Amino acid sequence: MSRLWRGKSLFWTIAAIFLLTAAVGTMLQALVASAVLQPLEEREARARAELAASAVASSIAAVPGTLRGAELDTLLARHRVAIRPAWIVYRPGDGTVVTSPPGRISAGPPGAGRDSLPSLPLGLRGGRLEVLAHRSVTRGAEALGEVEVVRRMWPRGALGFLEPQASLLLFPVAILASAFAGLVLVRLLVRRLRAMEVLATRVAEGDLSVRIADRSGDEIGRLAEQLDRMTERLAAARDQLTENELQRRQLFADITHELATPLTSIRGYAETLLDPGVPVSPEERTNYVRGLLDESRRMDLLIRDLFELARLEAGASPLSVERIDWSALCRNTIDRFEPRFRKAGLTLAWAGPAGPAWIMADGRRMEQVLENLMVNALRYVPRGGRVEARLDAGTGPNPKHRLSVSDDGLGIPGEELPLLFRRFYRSTATARRAGGEPGAGRDPGGSGLGLAIVHEIVERHGGTAHAESRSPRGLVIVIELPALVRP
Repeated sequence: MSRLWRGKSLFWTIAAIFLLTAAVGTMLQALVASAVLQPLEEREARARAELAASAVASSIAAVPGTLRGAELDTLLARHRVAIRPAWIVYRPGDGTVVTSPPGRISAGPPGAGRDSLPSLPLGLRGGRLEVLAHRSVTRGAEALGEVEVVRRMWPRGALGFLEPQASLLLFPVAILASAFAGLVLVRLLVRRLRAMEVLATRVAEGDLSVRIADRSGDEIGRLAEQLDRMTERLAAARDQLTENELQRRQLFADITHELATPLTSIRGYAETLLDPGVPVSPEERTNYVRGLLDESRRMDLLIRDLFELARLEAGASPLSVERIDWSALCRNTIDRFEPRFRKAGLTLAWAGPAGPAWIMADGRRMEQVLENLMVNALRYVPRGGRVEARLDAGTGPNPKHRLSVSDDGLGIPGEELPLLFRRFYRSTATARRAGGEPGAGRDPGGSGLGLAIVHEIVERHGGTAHAESRSPRGLVIVIELPALVRP
């Protein structure tokens, strides 16, 4: 039944409950009236009618002579008070009908036409007649006439068998039924509102796991859904804040670590050069000074990359978007890096589409993306390795151009691939590689922010960047950007 009451508004729920209450109250009145009150009223009405008919017959018989005119009307009226709304009908032997209220119509011989409408006054016409009592008026052996108490019986409807007095007596029953239904309704509403109060209290205490789960669809149900949705968003926001705080602390720890390494080297070189007790040859002095310069450049690179990444993430570095040929830009960048790869003992290959690959992008930033990928390969691909950059032009209704930079180096474990674009991330394979001998002509150091910058630039252009493992070994970094369909 509760499912039938679920609507889009509480109005319909309340209306359904009170309509149901009215129907139940009406049926209850009908049952009580038909089973209890109506038989009692019927018995009492017949008893009063018998008494009134006997009293009228006795009074007429006790009067000497014939009782007529105003005296007869007064007699009938005096006894009718106890039997209203019934009528007292006196049929004397002269063929007339005398009623109370007064009225006389010729009706034929006594005892004839008892249910005949023409024989009765207008007040008794229009319904089925029922004789409640009948008495013959006799004086000794002489028959003077007949006295009848007549009631008009109107047609009754399905629930129309209650007298006005009975309906008024049963009115409190309907009130009690309505009050009970209202109490049940208020109880249900209070229970649902209390669930919202509990949610608000627990949310205020910091518990964001509580839910109402009220899917009734009415006003309270929709409010409950909004509160659940709000709580879910608050929980997600708190989780995000917690994650951001952890990342911030990790970032500070990483920055401290990355800055501590070159600072330690710089301090060691400087203390050695300034200590008069340490003999330093001119060649060693030159190496120490060169080490100071290298470590200062490393610190400068780290600071510049941190500043660059912070500006990108904050949106403080606007993009100068224009229509560019991504294929031509990649090919020019590859040509610039090819001598450095050759000097490092690496092979650099390029494969691009036959035609242009147009995109809307910041040319300087897209060039920075490929440069960071090339520098990353120079640092971590062993001598004798091969690096291939490939651009595939997109087709279809929503085309995307795909740039992949693959190598046959050590690669990284599959579970670490999603972490590759985090700040200062170094895989276990990279850590092992750092302890070995780097390829000739390459700088094994770096800020650890190159791929994070790549990811941020690509996302700001509406693209995606991810890493894949290469079979049998190696790494593939994939960049996808929306293609410009109509250049």
